Amino acid sequence: KISDNEVQFVSGKDDYDEGIRFIQEQFNTKLICLTLGKDGSRAYYKDLRVEVPGFKQENIVDTTGAGDTFCGCVLDFICSNGLEDLDEEKLRNMLTFANAAASLVTTKRGAIKSMPERTEIQRLMEGSNYHD
Repeated sequence: KISDNEVQFVSGKDDYDEGIRFIQEQFNTKLICLTLGKDGSRAYYKDLRVEVPGFKQENIVDTTGAGDTFCGCVLDFICSNGLEDLDEEKLRNMLTFANAAASLVTTKRGAIKSMPERTEIQRLMEGSNYHD
């Protein structure tokens, strides 16, 4: 997991796709997730690039823990589904869930206390409250 503002620092590239390609080649990484703040996230897996928009939240209170929550959701997905034979649909589902969870964290103060339950994340996903 790398955030948009870290890509240039790590790769020396201003373009996200070029920066991620550089990281993939240098470190032989199968899956890289790029977080784009309120704009969502991307997954780079082998030759696939999947982007999912963020979820719109009206009352953002604190962004502490959003990246950790996103990463935790991605790790949960990998532990449940493995890292082999991921396709666009699986990556889209993974990112959508992680984006939703991370957006919910921003509506409360703190990190641990703001972690949403799976049912709360699923309710948000069903409402498709994507960022404009």
